[in-house]
Order: sequence, then C-alpha cells, then structure tokens
Amino acid sequence: MEPRVKTGILVQAGIRYCEGKLITAMLRRRGDADAGALFIKVNRLDGSAALFARVTSFEGGTEWQRSSGEDWLPDADIEQRLESEIRFDPDIWIVEVENPGGENPFEELS
Repeated sequence: MEPRVKTGILVQAGIRYCEGKLITAMLRRRGDADAGALFIKVNRLDGSAALFARVTSFEGGTEWQRSSGEDWLPDADIEQRLESEIRFDPDIWIVEVENPGGENPFEELS
C-alpha cells in the first residue's frame, strides 16, 4: 500500500496546478484535512457536468473514478448528488473545476 497524501494537501496542490494551467478551480467545501473524501465536479460551462471521486484501488493506491457515469449530466443532477454525499458524509471535500474540455486536472496529480 502506497502512502496516502492528506486530502487538504492534495486539494491545495490541485488548485495550484489548475491555476498554472489557467483552469478555474474553486474550493466549495472543506472536509476533514487528513482523510476526508474528495469529489471533483468538472463543469463544462454549457450546463453539463461530471463528478469524480478519489477512491482507493484494489492495489492500495488511489485513483479517480467517474462517479456520475459515462454521460455528461445536467448541472442540477450533479448538485443533487453532492447534497446526497454531504448527508452521507459531512466531512467530504468538494472542488469545482470549470473546464470546457471536460478533463479532470486532478488526475494529473495521482
């Protein structure tokens, strides 16, 4: 099992990485600094979005899973999903990335 980077540090690094790529990334919800679950909402700025979650792989490392399915969903559907995740676990982190290309730049950090 590889050492896990604390969520707070990963979020800071991801937002700075996005700034360097001229991609807008905003911290919407601060969770547990050490081990809070992390969700990245990628907003394509056309009314559609996708949700990515940082998960532990079978090998013990971390990877990104597109938790909203393969299709781009209406922004309101993603917001409903996030509200549900907050009710389930109030310690989650949420970062919103505005990226018309649709990529999750946080994947570059893993």
